[in-house]
Amino acid sequence: MSYQAFKSNSSKEFLGFCEQKGFIYSVQLDEGSFAVVALDNGQVTMLIQFTVQPSVVRMEV
Repeated sequence: MSYQAFKSNSSKEFLGFCEQKGFIYSVQLDEGSFAVVALDNGQVTMLIQFTVQPSVVRMEV
């Protein structure tokens, strides 16, 4: 992920700071696809990438 893509992504959330990696963010890449990235001096490093499954909720009356 480039810095420009990170900067323009409106679906990111700050998670914290790591002295080794820099600022840590959760970023939505696509629908159901996310990544945890580190931002340090304009360099974006992808730490993990994962996909979530939609949950199915059944209500019985």
